[in-house]
Amino acid sequence: MHALSASANLTDDYDITIISPNSSQNGQKQAINYKGVRIVCLGSSRWWWRWAQLGNLSFFKQSYKYVRKEKPDILIANSFLASSLLPLIPTKASKIGIIHDLHDSYHTQNMNGSSKPLVRTIDILERLAIHLTKLNKVGVINPAVKDALVKGGYPEDKITVVGNGVDIDDYPFCENKAPCSLIYIGRLAEFKEVSSLVDVAFTIKKEIPNITLHIVGDGPKYGEVQKRVEELKMSSNVIMHGYLTEGEKIDLLTSSTIYVSNSRFEGFGIPLVEAMATGTVPVVSNIYAHRFVFQDENVGYLVRNNNEMATRIIELLNNEPKRLQLAKNGRNLVERKWTWARVGEKYRELLQL
Repeated sequence: MHALSASANLTDDYDITIISPNSSQNGQKQAINYKGVRIVCLGSSRWWWRWAQLGNLSFFKQSYKYVRKEKPDILIANSFLASSLLPLIPTKASKIGIIHDLHDSYHTQNMNGSSKPLVRTIDILERLAIHLTKLNKVGVINPAVKDALVKGGYPEDKITVVGNGVDIDDYPFCENKAPCSLIYIGRLAEFKEVSSLVDVAFTIKKEIPNITLHIVGDGPKYGEVQKRVEELKMSSNVIMHGYLTEGEKIDLLTSSTIYVSNSRFEGFGIPLVEAMATGTVPVVSNIYAHRFVFQDENVGYLVRNNNEMATRIIELLNNEPKRLQLAKNGRNLVERKWTWARVGEKYRELLQL
């Protein structure tokens, strides 16, 4: 989605093709056009869990043949793994990697300072890959990733922070919200600490009995979150939606008052930007990615623990002028900094080889 949305703003100057794996049920080559970007689906894919689609061997073989045949001027890989593999393709094309996150930056952002052995191992492998990877340029989603790359020995002058964005026409600003409504959007994974949001809602309920928390998303911790809802007898206050379509998600986000996240790590935090675009005020964990999105502006609250989150939410729900001002500030920030058009301009800078 990042590559497609960003590149759609460059089609006046570049002929752009995105190669993607087919769905697991379809192995036939397909080609479609989206806003001037040609999307070619090759091979097939395997679904790991319920949220990640990865190309299998047939996809990599067909992609290799496609690149050899088409002879592009520039090759862009959209992940750390793909960026690490890019130099293995024997072509004269300039090679650019887009890296969304690194486990070294995870250590930096982890609020409690803990580090699991698996994370440390991946960090070491990433550092090795950085030394071996030879790319013309690298685009990163936030400055923390840039700092980690430079720390790993990658030349700073080859790195551009491209950021992330939303299509603001798809996310209308709305002043009138459903009363006392909170929303979280994202994976239900351990580092997201979604169960803690149920605890926050439980605390708020003591002062605001009709508080509602919408949880949108799926993941390995779905059952754990559901169990916490039952333990605290919060079934009438917490709605677990699971996966929603883009339209359903936008409708729910537009009607919600406050966006919440207790995540310990984010590469960027697209749902946070989507929330601000719709006027849903964020009250989120004080991690680097969230601070980067806030840009030191008065658009919401960065909090250090559950009690502070509950206090800030209660404050906003009891102060409509304050909430509305933060909502307007957030929309203004998104329009200035976090649109796909702006990300496209950063890509244009990245492509100046």
